Amino acid sequence: MTSSGITRRVALQSMGTLALALSVHTLTRGAEIVAVRVWPAADYSRVTLESDMALSAQHFMADNPPRLVVDVDGLELTSALREVVGKVRADDPFIAGIRVGQFQPRVVRLVVDLKQAVAPQLFAINPVAAYRHRLVFDLYPLTTQDPLLALVQEKTQADKQAAHTVQDALGEFIGQADKAHKAPAPAAVKPSEVMDSLIVVALDPGHGGEDPGATGPSGLREKDVVLSIALQLRDRLNEQPTMRAFLTRDRDFFVPLHERVRKARQVQADLFVSIHADAFFKPHAKGASVFALSQGAASS
Repeated sequence: MTSSGITRRVALQSMGTLALALSVHTLTRGAEIVAVRVWPAADYSRVTLESDMALSAQHFMADNPPRLVVDVDGLELTSALREVVGKVRADDPFIAGIRVGQFQPRVVRLVVDLKQAVAPQLFAINPVAAYRHRLVFDLYPLTTQDPLLALVQEKTQADKQAAHTVQDALGEFIGQADKAHKAPAPAAVKPSEVMDSLIVVALDPGHGGEDPGATGPSGLREKDVVLSIALQLRDRLNEQPTMRAFLTRDRDFFVPLHERVRKARQVQADLFVSIHADAFFKPHAKGASVFALSQGAASS
């Protein structure tokens, strides 16, 4: 064999070895976690694992104490994944803590210690915009408070507080007037009767949680702007004796679209107002846009 033939053979062997090494690396390489997030809310808590590749997982519930166990395939335990332990807030109504460990080769186990029994929902979200693959598990309570009753109770409490404030301000004068002109106690009012006398407005601040919405040049996020607007609008509406405002979210957490609609329907809202703040590439752009949807006539 000539020297050129030997050189060619060695080169081919080297290329084959390199190709085999690349193939093995491709087969053995697991997904890489790029971010972990925990978003607590009064209605549910969300845990998100964001990765460069799609993840698959199995989960089951365990009792005494209650906990959710999630086994994620194709993962190695990394420092980025361990960060989920420190993401849990003390005021989270559902999650007491999260533990994470290498359960099996290429299988990471997350154990979510719970403060109450939950109904978990696990699902995957494909990459969109700046987000990559996301594995999401939402923790909903097994029993939820009736939002209609909560709205009535909130109004009743506000009325009592207002009456107490007036009593303190007028002091003895009101007390003497009450004695001189004592009227019979009003009959008990049913929640349905109270709601019939109120106009209920559902305020829906867009985005929230892991969804920031539009971002301005200074870093101002749409989710923060619309929440601030909704909180101020709620206070203005609640000053009206015949109106009551209900928020689909009152803090920084994400609410799916169908859940926003369900909340509004539960309180039998007369009007649903979704609040957004668009970004624009020209700094002098000002004003507001309103889109009104009518199921029986035109929309504009």
